[in-house]
Parts: sequence; structure tokens; C-alpha cells
Amino acid sequence: MSPADRRLPRIWGFLGHRVGDNNQLLALCEALALPFETRTLSYNAMRRLEGFHPRSFASLERSARRTLQPPWPDLLITVGRRSVPVARNVKRLSGGRTRLVLIGHPRVDPGDFDLVITTLQYPRPDHPNVLVQPLAMSRIGKPPKPTDAERAWLDRAAAPRLLMVVGGSTKYHDLDPHRMAEAAVRLARRAQARGGTLIVTGSPRTDPAVLAAIEAAVAPMEQVVVRDRHPRFPVLVNDAAENFVTADSFAMISEAVLTGKPVGLIPASLNATGRRWLGDEGKVGGKRRDMRRVWDDLAQRGWIGTMDEPRAAKADNPTDAAAARVLSLLNG
Repeated sequence: MSPADRRLPRIWGFLGHRVGDNNQLLALCEALALPFETRTLSYNAMRRLEGFHPRSFASLERSARRTLQPPWPDLLITVGRRSVPVARNVKRLSGGRTRLVLIGHPRVDPGDFDLVITTLQYPRPDHPNVLVQPLAMSRIGKPPKPTDAERAWLDRAAAPRLLMVVGGSTKYHDLDPHRMAEAAVRLARRAQARGGTLIVTGSPRTDPAVLAAIEAAVAPMEQVVVRDRHPRFPVLVNDAAENFVTADSFAMISEAVLTGKPVGLIPASLNATGRRWLGDEGKVGGKRRDMRRVWDDLAQRGWIGTMDEPRAAKADNPTDAAAARVLSLLNG
């Protein structure tokens, strides 16, 4: 059979409920430069009993189960712990033919997958199938060209433009409105000292109370803009002379680092749950997801700095490395 006659591999991607996870999965699928299909998985209460159904569709709602029918894919890429029993069942039903790629921390034997793509925020499984990356995959590849409207919006803000990116509280860390307001004032003064502008942008996870506190704190100051959905985030982060990102979001930190611009981390505080399960400030370890592993690693690499001393990096795009490993699976 000639190469032209070979069937293209059938590739599925399982989407879930987290936007950041889905963006990583789509970034990887798109980087393969092969046709792919997505299935959106929605779950019922059985997801809490995944240990009793290690290879099953039992945790899926009926609407999601109906989308999982043969012919089974040659390659299945999935993300997050909820999808693990579903993905393993697809491999079982395919007679073991489907190659499985998981993005994230499997919480089961990595040998159940052909490749696990993970990052340092998770405990590092010791297995040859595990690829540990220093940054999260992103759909932001080449910097997008601003539209005419975006260019006009940016030109109204004096350069150099500094960007403050605000995420949201997580299971273990909080973004305190008062502290975020203090950070915004501090960065606004940094921008003004350079004759430039501070642009503040939130995310879908940002607590409105945090943005309200920031807006109130910077209201008396000149050359501060709180952005509302426009321009697009990829345009802002690539336009900025310096990027300052709250420490809660690995995706936003990674996207800022990959611009090659100086990046400063805005600290997030351990909440009561974080202190209980992760330990006191400064103690990093254990078997739970811990963003402090990421902060420490990126600081040691010299890829991130502080609000006073942001640092620039020349980091390779993790999506390219992951895509190369996945393609080797298909070609192996």
C-alpha cells in the first residue's frame, strides 16, 4: 500500500468541564496537524465511585454515552481524572488497539496509558510513559495580529504597557481582594514611573469583588485601564512590555512565559484548606496537587520573577514536544 492509500488515523479528544483543560487538549490535537473529533463528557453521581468502575461508562450521563460508539479511535486524547475510567473502557472495547494519551495526573498506574503528559504541580509518577513538562500547553502559538479595533484600543494607552492578569481562588489558594488591590496600585506606579500604562484583565474565574477592589484602588490614578473582554487576551499578553500574573493559574503563567516578555508572579495565599492539606508556607511536597512546585521550578529556571523584578525566558513551546511524542506513538 502506498503512503497515499493509507487511512488517516481516527483521533478522538475527550472534552470536560474545565476550560483550561480543554484548551490544553485542543492545543495538542491541533498541533498534530491531523483530522480529529471531539466528544464532550458529562458525568453523573457515579463519578465519585470511579474506583469501583475502573473501566466503564457508568459515570457518564446517557447523552454522553450515546456519543461513544464504534468504530473506536486509533488514538484517544483525554484530560482530567474523571475521564480515566471512560478512556480505559474505550481501550478495552477496542480490543486494546486504541492508544491512550492522558493530560494531567492519572491517579492510577501510568502503565494503563501509552503516554501521560503532566506538569510539576502534580506528584510526578515514575514511569517511562510519563512526560513531565515545565509549562502548560497552550493554543496561543504565534502571536495573533491585532484587529484594527484592537490596535486602536492599544494605541490609546501610552507605552510601555504593563499587563496585570488576575485569575481566581482555587481549592488551596485565595486571591484576597485587598491584596490584589495593593498589587494593582504597586504595578500602576511601576507603569507610571516609566511613562506607560497598566492594563488589568480578569478571567472567567475572577471574583467580581476582586476586580471591584482593584478598580476602586486605581480609580484616582492616571493611565490605568481595566479591560473588559477587548482586546483578546493573546493580543494583550503579546503586546505587553511586562506581564504580571496571579500565581493561581498555571495556564496563564505559561502563556505569559511563552511570549518571551518579562514575567512577574503576583502571590496567592494558602487558604484554610491549603494549610490543612499542603502544610505551611514554604513546605512543598506530598501527594497532592501543589502549585508551589511550579513556582519554585520556574523561579529556579529564571523564567519568572517578582513584581519588582520580572524576568524573561526563552522557553520551548511544550505543545510541540508533546505532539512529537504523540506522533511517535502513531508511527510506532
